Amino acid sequence: MKNLKLGISALALTVASTVFAQTTTNPWVIGVGAHGVNHVAQRNNFSNTFSFNNFKENLFGVSKYSITPPLSKLTVARSLGKGLVLDWQTTVGNVDNKRFAMDKEFFLMTGLGLQFKAAGLLWDEESWFDPYLRVGANYLRHDYTGLTFPRTDTKSGEVYGAYNEDGDLTGKANHFTVSTGAGINFWVTKNFGLGVQGDYVTTPVDKTGVPNFWQASASLLFRFGNTDRDKDGIPDKDDRCPDTPGLPEFQGCPDTDGDGIPDIDDQCPDVAGPKENNGCPWPDTDGDGVLDKDDACVDVPGPAENKGCPWPDTDGDGVLDKDDACPTVPGLPEYQGCPKPAAAYATEATGALKNILFDFNKATLRPESNGKLDQAAEILRGSKDATFLVTGHTDAKGSDAYNLKLSRERAASVVKALEARGVNPSQLKSVGVGKRDAKVPATASDAERQADRKVVVEAVNGAAWDALRKSDLPVVEKKVVKKAPAKKKAPAKKKK
Repeated sequence: MKNLKLGISALALTVASTVFAQTTTNPWVIGVGAHGVNHVAQRNNFSNTFSFNNFKENLFGVSKYSITPPLSKLTVARSLGKGLVLDWQTTVGNVDNKRFAMDKEFFLMTGLGLQFKAAGLLWDEESWFDPYLRVGANYLRHDYTGLTFPRTDTKSGEVYGAYNEDGDLTGKANHFTVSTGAGINFWVTKNFGLGVQGDYVTTPVDKTGVPNFWQASASLLFRFGNTDRDKDGIPDKDDRCPDTPGLPEFQGCPDTDGDGIPDIDDQCPDVAGPKENNGCPWPDTDGDGVLDKDDACVDVPGPAENKGCPWPDTDGDGVLDKDDACPTVPGLPEYQGCPKPAAAYATEATGALKNILFDFNKATLRPESNGKLDQAAEILRGSKDATFLVTGHTDAKGSDAYNLKLSRERAASVVKALEARGVNPSQLKSVGVGKRDAKVPATASDAERQADRKVVVEAVNGAAWDALRKSDLPVVEKKVVKKAPAKKKAPAKKKK
């Protein structure tokens, strides 16, 4: 036993002394560590073994394990591809069976297993977090020939009449076992890591559960095995240029001109160029900074935003199409090349009609307002097909009904005056709102209340326009007086 430990120690030191000279991705792993065996958590049948109470009481208690000293486990593993590893694991030591009060006996289990790894299948195989599932077939040397049956399970009190189903009254020393379990490797560096593993080990051929057990182990892990001839840190198996130092992003090949294309694929390795042109630069015939491949006007300079062509001005309004919100309709620069909006005409007309004057308590426009009306009419005539609502407002003084009537009449009067000055009647309608929107109190001075006595023009169209009458003045129906039918004259009497 002592010699075995010395052999494992020497092997570990040999691996540790060479492993860090290897490269980042290594197919081989060697692990050395310790293990513990738990027979107590094995019960008389499958359901009892895997019950919650059994796990809680027996599986995780340290006292239930027979723990061997360090350097009692050796693992040698070889990657078969992403997510699949073949391993050979050996555990050794003096182990007792606490279920049957068997003293410590020499224990050796060795065999092959397959690991199914998440790293490589679900995420990067070089990840520091490396969980796996494992199944293995093993030879077990653990001598049960010293036990005699019937025998009582010291932990559960169950009586075992024989060693196995065949009725053997003594146990065996050599066993075939199947192990199933899971583990996690934590890679501290690309080459060095820590591993833990748990297994459930059964002896299906022996037809008995007496030697069955749970095993836990912890190991120091070392990865190695690849060569790197050009010493660029990329293993030869992954290096497209194994004899020329290169970069990881180019699979070990250099990029002399720094254009992102490795020299092995670059037709112009000393001059930077795009991948689409095989690493060679594109020409620019017209010198406008737009490469010929992207230039729709190769021989005429133009901005990149227009694919190397000069900007057009389709509507000829002096606003280039790139800045023109209405490129096919002549407009004004202040409106991004679009015609002046109806709302702008309305705002200007309202400004022109500010402080328009009427006769006291009447809808008659005073002569002083003619200039304002002329200005407003000129503005609205330029609007072509836009439609406008003229709204009359009064101050807060006076009754609601009186002010509403007065505002309607004044709004209609303004519309009539604008139409007389050439504004298309189909473009104008009027309403009055009285003192609804008055802001100045009725108790304020006349000069202060002047701010509420106004006429406002706003642009209205669509259904809202169609819903309005020409004016909201009450419609006065003329009474028709029917004439009484004329009386028929009596026929004249015939003279005799």
